[in-house]
Amino acid sequence: MHQAVASGDDGRLADFRLQGRLGPVLAFALVAASIYAWDGWDTSFRMLLSLWVAYSINFLALAALARRSGFDAPWAAVLITAASGAVVGGLAGTTITMLPLGRAWIPAAFSAFFVGLSLVTAAMRTRERRAAEGRRLLLEARLQTLSAQIEPHFLMNTLANLRYLIKTDAAAAATMLDNLADFLEGSLERARAPHSTLGSEIKLVESYLSIMQIRLGARLRFSTEIPPDLAAVPFPPLLLQTLVENAVVHGIEPHEAAGTVTVAVSREGSNIAVRVADDGVGIDRGKRPAHGLGLTNTRERLATFYDGRASFRLAPAAPCGTVAEIRIPAEG
Repeated sequence: MHQAVASGDDGRLADFRLQGRLGPVLAFALVAASIYAWDGWDTSFRMLLSLWVAYSINFLALAALARRSGFDAPWAAVLITAASGAVVGGLAGTTITMLPLGRAWIPAAFSAFFVGLSLVTAAMRTRERRAAEGRRLLLEARLQTLSAQIEPHFLMNTLANLRYLIKTDAAAAATMLDNLADFLEGSLERARAPHSTLGSEIKLVESYLSIMQIRLGARLRFSTEIPPDLAAVPFPPLLLQTLVENAVVHGIEPHEAAGTVTVAVSREGSNIAVRVADDGVGIDRGKRPAHGLGLTNTRERLATFYDGRASFRLAPAAPCGTVAEIRIPAEG
C-alpha cells in the first residue's frame, strides 16, 4: 500500500526545524537584553528566561526526533519526546534562572502548550494537504477513465477514415497520419504527467482539430491563438482537449452548416483567459448539453489545481454556438 512520505513542509514535526529559526531567537535575545538592562536580574526577567529555556529544550528535543525519524515520526515517539522535553525544560529553566523548583510547572506548562499547538496545527495542515492530494488523484483517475471512453471511439473513426483516404487521397492520408501520430504521442505524455503548459496543450488540440478537419472536410474550420509569453504557463493536461472535443462533437458535427472552432489564450489583468468558441449548435436552443462528465470533471480539476482561484463558464455565443471560458490566475 502506498504511503505518502512527509516532505520538509509536511508531517506533524514540520514546524520543528532549526533552519529559519535564527530570527525569532535573535528577537527574543534582544527583548531579554532590553528587560535585563532596564530592571536587572529581577523575578520577571528570570521567569521570562525560564519560559524561553523550557520551550527551547522541548523544541530541540523534537527537532532531534524529526532529524532522526523524519517529519512524520510516530505519534507515540512524538508525545513521549514532547512530554519529556516539557518536564526537563521546566526543571532546567527554573534551575538556570535560580527560581524555586516549585515553580517548574509554569515553564513546563508554557512549553507543553505551545509545542502542542504547533503539533495540532501541523497535523491539521498535513491532513488537509493529503486530502487535497487525494481529491486530485481521484480527479486524475476520472480524467483517465473519461479519456479511455472517448479515445477508442475517436481512434476507430480516424483509422476508418485513414483506410479510406489511403485508397483515394494519399496526400490527405499522409497528413492525417502525421497528425494522428502527434496527437497520440501528446496524449500519452500528458496522461502520465500531472502538469502541462498552455503551449503544449494548444499543440495537442491543433493535432486533434487537424484530424477532425480532414474527417469533416469543409464543414470544419479552426484557428488557435496564444501569445508567446503565455506558452510556458502551467496548465492541467488534457483539460483544453476536453473542451475542444466538446465543441466539435456537440457543436459542429450536429450542425447543418459549416462551422468554426476558435481557441484563444489572452492575458486580462491578473488573470489568463482560455476560450474555446464554436458557431455550431448552441446550448441556448436546448440541443447541446450544458453539463456532463467532461464538463463536471473540468470544474472539479480547476478547483483542485488552482485552489478555488480559477473559474469556468459555459455560455451561448453570438450569433450562434457556444463559448467555454476558463480563467486562471496569471501568477502561481
